[in-house]
Parts: sequence; structure tokens; C-alpha cells
Amino acid sequence: MGKAEDILRTVFGHSQFRPKQEEIITSVLENRDVLAVLPTGGGKSLCYQIPALCKEGICIVVSPLIALINDQITQLQKRNVRAVGITSGISRQDLDTVLDNCIYGNYKFLYLSPERLEQPLVQERISQMKVNLLAIDEAHCISEWGHDFRPAYLKIKEVFSFINKAPVIAVTATATVNVQEDIKEHLNLKNPRVFTSSFERRQLNYDLEHSTHKRSALINFYNNSQGSSIAYVRSRKNTVEFSQLLSHKNISSSAYHGGLDSKMRKDLVSKWLSNQTRVMVATNAFGMGIDKPDVRSVVHLQLPDSIESYYQETGRAGRDGKTGIAKFIYNENDVIHARNQFIRALPTVDILKKTYRHLSNYLRIAYGEGQEHTYQLPFADFCRTYDLNGIITYNALTALDRFGVISLDQSYGNRSVVRFRESGTKIMDFTSHDQVAHAIVQAILRSYGSSREQNLQINSKLIAVRSNTTEKEVTETLKQLHERELIYARITGTDLTLQYLQPREDDRTINRFARELERYNEVRIQKLNAMIELLDQNQCMERGILAYFGERLDQNCGRCTYCRKGKMVNLKLMIEQYVSQGEVSLEEISNHVNAPKDEILKTLRQLIDDGIILNIAGKAFRINER
Repeated sequence: MGKAEDILRTVFGHSQFRPKQEEIITSVLENRDVLAVLPTGGGKSLCYQIPALCKEGICIVVSPLIALINDQITQLQKRNVRAVGITSGISRQDLDTVLDNCIYGNYKFLYLSPERLEQPLVQERISQMKVNLLAIDEAHCISEWGHDFRPAYLKIKEVFSFINKAPVIAVTATATVNVQEDIKEHLNLKNPRVFTSSFERRQLNYDLEHSTHKRSALINFYNNSQGSSIAYVRSRKNTVEFSQLLSHKNISSSAYHGGLDSKMRKDLVSKWLSNQTRVMVATNAFGMGIDKPDVRSVVHLQLPDSIESYYQETGRAGRDGKTGIAKFIYNENDVIHARNQFIRALPTVDILKKTYRHLSNYLRIAYGEGQEHTYQLPFADFCRTYDLNGIITYNALTALDRFGVISLDQSYGNRSVVRFRESGTKIMDFTSHDQVAHAIVQAILRSYGSSREQNLQINSKLIAVRSNTTEKEVTETLKQLHERELIYARITGTDLTLQYLQPREDDRTINRFARELERYNEVRIQKLNAMIELLDQNQCMERGILAYFGERLDQNCGRCTYCRKGKMVNLKLMIEQYVSQGEVSLEEISNHVNAPKDEILKTLRQLIDDGIILNIAGKAFRINER
């Protein structure tokens, strides 16, 4: 392990391994197949990054999450490790270049989605690489019992025939016993070593609060707690609304969702990581790949779609081993909303067929065409054009993404396609009298050049930043130049970018996975119902979560809402029985009852409010003999 420890220290800046890491890395270096189920924040990525750096050759990393791929590549590049990824929107020429670099350019990591592995060009080039390890991230996606099933994962084992018998490591944070068996079977792991950490989180307090006034409850929670926090909601709109609410109450916060451009997301994350911002109000697009150890609380304001999602998201609190709070503020409306959002909005086979046809027609893709082309989709206009329900349509698009028909990316703003009709010099002369327009044209020329031979996709936000103007001014300037026939400009408001991974075949495309879609919908319903049952508060929260993952906890955790209520009932009885013996002081109660003084005071107040105990002159207590 000498070389591995050296890499851990010199490349990644850690002085020691986390639990299980050293054993896992040793097994991989011995060319053993490995399945590692480690908790969120358990250092899964190092379990394949370190052995890959120890060995000659390149590591192929399969991941379904573009954001996670980009984050890991960025982190590796910062450490002078050569890493590259194949994500949506890449042209065939760029794909060809990336793959050639992996063969001849001494790269150590190639990140890609499972759908990319199905492409003949990718398979042919991988066969020419010296692959030292195949790492399957988010491995639970291979199981139809997993909370994020992606059928393309089932075809990963087909890659094994041309990677020179490199070992396989499958990693995930959440996998039930059934899912673990599916991972081993579907990846065809050879006598794998299986490493699982307990799902118990002794540093985390699960705190459920039923409230009809969620905003007041949220403010009250943050006013009575400290430290960095994440508050999870289900929509972009709610991230903004709750963030504004907190900021109005002098609780520093930001709104984070998948529709923000990359620069803004980076700035928000940077401020939160450095504790300039206390609360990040976010959709579940936030958190993957972000390792902030001092998060003291994770708040859920709406129902997650599964216990797996809830467990993964709450696990972002208390990673430093200090106490963390998993706060859940909910009411009956959340259950109703969840059933509407997750169950009634699940796309059926018929809905998927209609959505796919509408999409292809809207984008003007001919039958048999479209593969490997990238398109901008103004989602709201698309729904208006065909009178579509927004939630169901979005779920249909994500299903098409999951089943490898399209690759979906979310980015918000104006997409401007520009082609120069006149030279850059002439356009600069034309705008010389207008300081704003002149600065904008100058920024475009510096960023994109002035070719008359090709269409340029202009990032309006980027140009606004570089020209010290606003995005609106950039758009208006482009429109004016278009009207003067100095440039050709097509400006489209869009919040989705997608790439067709298969040629258009309408119903035949959907029929290939119709049965899997129906099964996926059934599993989603089962998982949501399990999450709803967890809120019943009729058992210890931690025991319920552990039982779901097939782990037994011999006694209640003592920290969750259910356990604290039980303690409170017992404390009430103990205090009531002691005080019934005669008039006693607070000090005498504290000496007799084995509980913290603040809990004793809180319980005494409740007993007084209930009329069971009387407070005499503020110093002594006795039973109210009614």
C-alpha cells in the first residue's frame, strides 16, 4: 500500500484512509472485482481513482450524472491528473479527438455515460486502450429495484469482452440486499469482494415536524440552530421563494437549481463552501460530488421520492463526525402533492410515444434522422404548442433520457445563434458611437471570432459579464445588428438542451423498452409509499431506515423524533411520580431524575401548562390536587 498511501497524501491531500477504503483499494490492486456500498461522504471515488493511478493504463468510469462527471474531472485536473469526459452535446469530430487522446495521450481517466458505451465508435476505440480498471459509479442504477434504474447499465458487461480482463469496481451509496445481488449478477462480477458499511448514522438526529405553517417552522428552526445547511425543495420556483423568505429574515441563503448557468452555480457553491452563505435552498440537483464536512443540518420541505434519496440527501449533514440534524418539515399536503407529482405524473407508454412524436416534430427531425445532433428546446413553448401538461411532459423527457433515447441537459437563458454578414472591423466601426453595443461586439469577437462561414452559438450571459453589460442589452444589440443586416441572429429562449442518441423511429423506439417502463413505474410507486410510511412516526426512524436496507438495529436510536417523544413521556411520568410525594425544588428534581436540566425544565413547563403540576413562588413544585 506504500504507493497508494503516497498518492492519497501527495495527490489528494489526505493523511489517512477513511473506513473500508484501504481494504477496497488493496483488493482492486490485487485485480479482484469489488462491490463497495459506502455512505454518502464515504470517499467512494478514491476507491477507484487511487488504484487507477497506481497502475499503468487508463481507468474507464461509467456514471449517469453529468454534473458528477464534470465535478470529478475538474477536481482531478486541479491535481494535475489527466482526465476527460464524454458528455452530451459533443460533436462526432470532438468525440473522435477525445478517444484518440485516451489512446495516445497518456490520460488516466475517461468518464462517460452508460449510453455512450453502446456506441460502436466508443467500443472500437476502448478496445485499443490499455484499460487498467472499469469503475461503475452509482451502480444501483443497474437494478430495476434501484431508485434510479437505467437500462443502459445492463449492457455494461458487454464491454468486458474488449477491456483485457481489467478488474471491475462497482460503487454506490444506497443499495438494498436485492439491489446488491442484481449488481453482482448483471455486471457478471467474478467472485467479488463485497464491502458494505452500516447504514446507521450515529451522529445524525432525525427530526420530523408536522406543521401547517411550514415557513414559520423553517424560520424558527434556523433561528434556534447554527451552522451551514441545505434546504431541499422539489422545484426551481420553491428554491427562489424559500431563499427569499430566509434572506428577508436575515438568514443568509441562496437558491440553487439545474436551470442556472455554470458560472452562477459555481459562484453560489463557492460562497456556500466558504460559509459566506449559510443556507443553500436547492433542488436535488445539488449535493452530488460536493464534499463539505461541516454541514450541520439538512432540511426537507417536500417529500423525496424514495428512502434512498432521503438517506443520500440527509447524509450530507455531519460528515465531520459531529452532530448533524436531518430536519423534515411536512404536512398532509406534501403527501398529496407527492402522489400527484410522482405517481399521477408517471409517464405511461402511450404518453411517452406522444411526447416523443411531438418532440421530433417540434424540432423538425425527419424519420430515421437526428442521431448525435444537439437541439435547443424552449420547454414552455413546446408545452404550449401541443397543449401538454408540464410536469408529465418533463417526466416523459427524463424517461427518454433514462432509457437512452435522448441525453437531456438543463441550462437556462437565451440561446443566440449568430453568423457574421460583414467583417468584424466594419461592425466595430458601426457601433463606435454606442458604448454599450461596442463593448458587446468587442466581447463577442474576442470570445468567438468573426467567421462568416459558420453559425456561432453565443452564450448571452458570458458576453454580458465580459462586456460589463446585461443579458438584455446583449440580446437587444444582436437584434439591432440583425435588423441592419450586419449579422444573422436567431435568438431563442430555452431552458433545455438535448441530444438524440438514436435516430427517430417513433413508436418502435418506445416499444423496445415498454415493459421496462411499466416495471419502473411500479417500483417508483412502491418506493414512494415506503417513504410515506416512514413519516407515520410509529417507530424509531433509524430502525425503519436500516430495516429498509436489510440491516437490523437491536435497539432504538434514542435520537429521532419518535425516540425523543418516548423519552419525554417517560420523563413526564418520572417527574410526576416524584412530585406527587410532596413539595420539591428544581434542584431536588434534577438530583432524582437522570436527564439534562433543559429537558427537565421543558417537561415541567408542559406539566404546568397541562395543569398537572403547580409552580409555587417560582421555586418549588407540587401536584395540582384538583
